[in-house]
Amino acid sequence: MTLKVYNDNGSITEHIISADTLTNTEIQSDISYIGLSTKEENILNIFKTYFNNSKAILFDKSNKAIIEKINKLDFNDFKKKDFSFIYFTSGTTGAPIGAFKTKENFLSEIEQLTKLFEQYTIKRIIVTVPFIHFYGSLFGAIYPLVNDIDIIIKEHFLPHDLLELVDEYSMVVTTPLYIKSLNKLQIKKDLSKSIFVSSTAPLFPEVSKEFYNNFSTDIIQIFGSTETGGIAYKYNDDEKWTPMNRVKISQNKEGELKVKSPFISNILYEDKFKVTNHEIQTFDFVEIEENQFKLVGRSSQIIKLAGKRYSTIQIENILETQPNIEKAVVFVTTDKDALRGEELNITLQTKENILIKDIKSLLKKELSNMRFTINLKLVDEIKTTLVGKKMLIQ
Repeated sequence: MTLKVYNDNGSITEHIISADTLTNTEIQSDISYIGLSTKEENILNIFKTYFNNSKAILFDKSNKAIIEKINKLDFNDFKKKDFSFIYFTSGTTGAPIGAFKTKENFLSEIEQLTKLFEQYTIKRIIVTVPFIHFYGSLFGAIYPLVNDIDIIIKEHFLPHDLLELVDEYSMVVTTPLYIKSLNKLQIKKDLSKSIFVSSTAPLFPEVSKEFYNNFSTDIIQIFGSTETGGIAYKYNDDEKWTPMNRVKISQNKEGELKVKSPFISNILYEDKFKVTNHEIQTFDFVEIEENQFKLVGRSSQIIKLAGKRYSTIQIENILETQPNIEKAVVFVTTDKDALRGEELNITLQTKENILIKDIKSLLKKELSNMRFTINLKLVDEIKTTLVGKKMLIQ
């Protein structure tokens, strides 16, 4: 297979990826770091680790909490564990968590992804996401490696760049941020022989519909996390998620999703090692219907109105459909002393003056006629992480 790198200066670099070119017996026992350089270097280091049966720690160098955690690690304890890669993520609690991934984790999930995508002819995979995150590694590096599919990357992918590179029989591994940005170009192009794979957050149905109208192609959305691997998938604006093959789903008494699968990291590390037995209790409220489920949202991102749960992601998507709002971040806080208990804290990236009454009017129209308290903040920029997740500006 070939890795093709489109450089920012207009040149193209090609690498032939094979065990013959990347095997080095001298590094088979090393634990290396991946995350301090370019996408090109990162993916090559991932392939070297894979071919040499070595071990690597992948992390986002911009996350200070993760850097502090890594600096304190005792590698003598880590070397004894079974893994190929460790991915450090902020985790559901905000504290850095290391998810240990073995080759078996990867290969068992890729086997199911190969079956999922077998209806498509895929000749190249275009990757807009960083490889230091599990989603980027799995879909953008190891999946094409196992299936002998060429990879195309660019260090800085603008929406126009992406549209120019998407040709027939392409799979684009991307995020909701790029999907929304492509819609904003207001360009139509027939991409019916290609597919887009999106993860990190669910897409609002109207965004998916608009994308299909513009480009005549499917978006396959993936639901999961670093710790769990892929949990489920859905197409375009489908409401229900279908669990991946070999993934067993259930609920706890609060209605939160519980997952068991061979994709799940058996070892997690926060302040100490934890064995999961390939089973994780998530904090996602779901409604299970005949082995499919509707995702309501994370317990920390839910507000109740008239007894019904609404996700802050759903509210963000509603706000971002407004032409004068570029990005929105919404979270819920609980104040036991407040009259209604829960409050919506909304941060908007906008160049216009927007009032709370405007937001209330929009949300009441879309969601509920019930009253709720809003704290509103207007900013010039809402920053995003390397995979396009929005970060709240304090």
